[in-house]
Amino acid sequence: MDLKDYVRIFRQRWLIIVAITAGVAALAHGYTLITKPTFQATGQLFVAVKSGDSVGDLNQGNAFAQSRVASYVILATGSMVRDMVAERLDLEPAALSGKIVATNPAKSVLINISAIDTDPVAAARIANTASQALVDLVGDVERNDAAASASTETSPVGLAVVQEAAVPGAPIAPNTLQNLAVGILIGLALGVGTALLIEVLDTRLRGRTAIEKLSAVSILGTFHAEPAETNQLILGSTESYSRRSESYRQLRTHLQFATIDGGLRSLMVTSSVPGEGKSTTAANLALVLAEAGNSVLLVDADLRRPRQHEMFGLEGAVGLTTVLTGRISLEDAAQTVNGAGSLAVLTSGELPPNPSELLGSAAMERALNEMERTFDIVIIDTPPLVNVSDPTAVSTLASGVLLVAAADGRLHRDQLQQSLENLNFVKAKLLGIVLNRVELARSEQSYSYSYYDSADAKDVEPRKRGRRTDGKQVTPRLRAEAKDAERAKRRKRTEAKPVAPRLRTSAQPLQSAPEQQQAQRADGAAVPPEQGTRRARRSAA
Repeated sequence: MDLKDYVRIFRQRWLIIVAITAGVAALAHGYTLITKPTFQATGQLFVAVKSGDSVGDLNQGNAFAQSRVASYVILATGSMVRDMVAERLDLEPAALSGKIVATNPAKSVLINISAIDTDPVAAARIANTASQALVDLVGDVERNDAAASASTETSPVGLAVVQEAAVPGAPIAPNTLQNLAVGILIGLALGVGTALLIEVLDTRLRGRTAIEKLSAVSILGTFHAEPAETNQLILGSTESYSRRSESYRQLRTHLQFATIDGGLRSLMVTSSVPGEGKSTTAANLALVLAEAGNSVLLVDADLRRPRQHEMFGLEGAVGLTTVLTGRISLEDAAQTVNGAGSLAVLTSGELPPNPSELLGSAAMERALNEMERTFDIVIIDTPPLVNVSDPTAVSTLASGVLLVAAADGRLHRDQLQQSLENLNFVKAKLLGIVLNRVELARSEQSYSYSYYDSADAKDVEPRKRGRRTDGKQVTPRLRAEAKDAERAKRRKRTEAKPVAPRLRTSAQPLQSAPEQQQAQRADGAAVPPEQGTRRARRSAA
């Protein structure tokens, strides 16, 4: 991972990091509150050596004293001093274990005797008693050594208390600020480690980069998450310049460049798992292809959970399965979509008990060849690739495959890898991947198209910083009157526009293309040449 990956992880999982850091800091503060405070009292001793009056004797005595100090420090923390203190203070020797500490400042003949206890008065009493006990012990040891070596009872080394231990006023532990700082650092380290561990163990794919790393196939289209329009068609806005419509037009252009060598007569649209938006992508892609002047047939080959008849409001009882079983011809089963150019939809029909065998049969291959001869391009909506063999069988028959992948975390890494492996195993021609539900960047959230036609452009009055072109100041009253006038003009233009024909509902009877044209001639309505199948247009001619 590079720096961008770490920044992305921290941005996505900052809540986990903050929660763990706050939790550990709270635990550290709680430990500080429940810990009983301890106090430390310190007394100081001076080591003196008897020597001559000359400078050499003084230096020799000082060196001798420094060599003795290290031994005295060990004696101060030993069992002999501890037993003497316990006897004088009427305490148990085990209760003094770890409470007496002796240190020697560097390059000095001083000894600091410290005592630690939860009671500040007891700490001072123990420190003073330990200091006096060390003085007595050292005196006895040195006198015995001098008597044994020189037959004299005079000790050459003497200890003197130069500073008695005072009662401490503040505890040395716990340190609230130190414990809180340590807790924050430990919590931050645990939070970052947990976020990185979750990222490694989390196989969900989020964003374009995560999907691009798993596949070398080109990204042909990117669609942002739009909850209000996720399962809706762009039929009502094909003449507009919305972000969603332009994204599908861009996908249409990319498909043209991806198949620059030609030969794209049928395109299978599928996904790895359900809910990634493959049916919506197939339907809207068919709409924009028909908008460009192509005769398009949208085939609902998802014989497990068909959706196209619901999206277009068509009859779903007669469709692909009816054609494959030979009970009806393709031209009678294909239903035209009013107001969508040369677009026809072949719904799924009755759901069979063996969809995999039916889609992989020779009848499906013959039907697909007939579709390619009749229409310019055939869009096939198939089930997801994971755990289902239906789309794998169709991918060997189609000219190309378009894989829809959701980038909002519902798709896992192993699922996308399995889909790519299934297509690669049958040597299907994967044209590219379409990313759906991609998070919209902040810089793009406020961006939108705002084109005006020539009639609207004439009605727009140019303004500069609240002033009109005649130099007068625009007051709130004038601004309100201008808005009312614009609303009135927009209402007149809306009322003057012809109403687009509605889609056929599932309650309307299913008619063939010649029957529809005869009905339109009987009503006196002109039959547009771009609607219906090619055979219907030939019969009309």
